[in-house]
Amino acid sequence: MQISRLLSVRSVTFCCRCLSASSKRPPKSQTYAEKRIEEARNEADNTPTTSRVKIYWYSASPFKRRMIKLIIGFVTYIYVLNWVRILKAKKEHEEEITSTESKVYGELAVGGPFEMKNTKGEVVSTETLKGKWVLLYFGFTYCPDICPEQMELMGDVTEILKTEHGIEVVPLMITIDLERDTPEVLDNYLADYHPSIQALLGTEEQLDSACNHFRCYRSKGKSYDDPNDYILDHTVTQYILNPDGKTVGYFMSTRGLEERVPIFLGHYERYKALVEQVEQDTKEKLSNLLDRALTIVTFGIF
Repeated sequence: MQISRLLSVRSVTFCCRCLSASSKRPPKSQTYAEKRIEEARNEADNTPTTSRVKIYWYSASPFKRRMIKLIIGFVTYIYVLNWVRILKAKKEHEEEITSTESKVYGELAVGGPFEMKNTKGEVVSTETLKGKWVLLYFGFTYCPDICPEQMELMGDVTEILKTEHGIEVVPLMITIDLERDTPEVLDNYLADYHPSIQALLGTEEQLDSACNHFRCYRSKGKSYDDPNDYILDHTVTQYILNPDGKTVGYFMSTRGLEERVPIFLGHYERYKALVEQVEQDTKEKLSNLLDRALTIVTFGIF
């Protein structure tokens, strides 16, 4: 009897000690995810959308997080893939303009890249002229009659296109007389013509390259008493370059002003219609690509 009482007393004492110990035990520490969730809830007033995303993410199970990562990776892959296709479509758009130009205008076996400097020392090349319509002429300041006539015509065409049709043209004269046509001589020469006309000069190699591209013949005549008193025979042609730097037409010396303006306008209108058509086709292609991408992404998420 005494033994049983003693055991019951000891068991009660042990239980009391256990209860006392459990009541004094420190609270269980929060996990990393629980801390992040609590922080997100505290930030809910300032950034509600971000907080909801954080709470959703840290409340998700490991399997669900892996699935979300896979979906994000898949969507990113589709996004990059379609941007590559869009860039490819843009490149095809540029190539299509060039190829269609050849069909519309015919393949002119003249023209090509050139790089020279104007009288201010600024580089002028086919690259710097991209996006602009250009009238190009090869001549020299000591030419007695043909070059002045062509310079007048080039200035008149430039002025009429600007004032009557709102078309900006860059008129250029490349000098073929590198010995006598210095920047100062060229500036004095241009003062008598349309203010938009620029004179270009370069090295012998640059001039040879440009003349070869544009099939411009030039030949130095014989000098007599004065070694600097010589004449230059050359091709008398003005070339029309479109905004892509392609030669699409030309004026022979026999063309008058009444013929040159309509010829230029014909090239301008055809090019404009061509670009609008190709841009419309490209927009449709890009729209189809984006629709396909959106469809794939939608099915990937849901």
